[in-house]
Amino acid sequence: MNTKWRTAVTTGALVVLTAGTAVADDGAGWQRVAAPASGAEYVLDDVSAVAPDTAYAVGFGEVGGGLVLLRWNGTGWAAESGLPDTSTSALRGVHARGDRVVAVGQDYVNGVSRPLLLARAGGWAKALGATPAGEQGRLTDVAAVSDTTAWAVGREGSGLVERPVAHRWNGTALQRFPLPAPGTYARAEAVAGSAEVWAVGTDGGLAGAQSRGLSWRWSGAGWTAVAVPAFGAHQVELTDVVVTDRAVWAVGRADTQPLLVRWTGAAWDRVALPATSAPTRVNAATDDGRGGLWLAGEVRAGQDATPLLARYDGSWRPAAVAADLSHTAVRGIARVPGATTTWAVGRHFRTGTYCSGCRAAIATIG
Repeated sequence: MNTKWRTAVTTGALVVLTAGTAVADDGAGWQRVAAPASGAEYVLDDVSAVAPDTAYAVGFGEVGGGLVLLRWNGTGWAAESGLPDTSTSALRGVHARGDRVVAVGQDYVNGVSRPLLLARAGGWAKALGATPAGEQGRLTDVAAVSDTTAWAVGREGSGLVERPVAHRWNGTALQRFPLPAPGTYARAEAVAGSAEVWAVGTDGGLAGAQSRGLSWRWSGAGWTAVAVPAFGAHQVELTDVVVTDRAVWAVGRADTQPLLVRWTGAAWDRVALPATSAPTRVNAATDDGRGGLWLAGEVRAGQDATPLLARYDGSWRPAAVAADLSHTAVRGIARVPGATTTWAVGRHFRTGTYCSGCRAAIATIG
């Protein structure tokens, strides 16, 4: 994107997307939490929580890769121990369910990127997914739908050809399921659900070309494509999906505007959000425990970014964000079940250049 970005700043806090709405009543707002020191800088892409004293965050080394898996113990974040050996790897998605945890990304094997899943049920186990001969593959998100089954989604391909793919984890191995898509440059970005499982992604968008949102629903026997409208935009991206017992939501962007859509039972319907003066996208969302959603993302400002953190409960409610979270793109968000406490993770720009000299950012509210 070449459009310049703009932020609105108030004393002591950063507020984004005010657009005539009041800041959400969430106490002191979002506060930064220290990320554990490492021998090399790293960034975080996703977070999952199961209890006030148990949460997980995943990412990779900012230069040269290397998986990062952190655990919150109620007082601080620390690197998880006992992980299987990997090569030049990265983790991009995590989901915890009770005492079971699954994390996904990619690992390099003989110079080829392979879908990677780490699973913990007692100790940690590792599985590599299959790819078509000679092609690269990676997983970007995962949902543990039961104690014995998880779905992970991502992409596979070579060069300028990418196709969306899902993999089902049965506790032992990954089974590959190609996902239907109309183009030759498409990827699946997110998956969620349990009894009802949905995945979303994007088709197109290479070098500024037209792109369209993609969505799929698991029927119990296979994945079925579900059409996503263009909403009058040249580029539509879907980056995350949330499945609750009351609704199915997807988020992303439509051109330079944040995008929130809801499944009506027959079609995806766009939810009206305030217009933004700077290019804005929603990277992730989570159930807020109050009948609405927390939305997390970024407002771009040239080669910099400021955080988007807002609630939607029928109204748009931007939240106060501590000043030390400025220059941050939020990539993942998760609420602690049964509580209002919510975690967000992403990457903080130390140099003002988009993820050059980045480091992990962790924030919490509630």
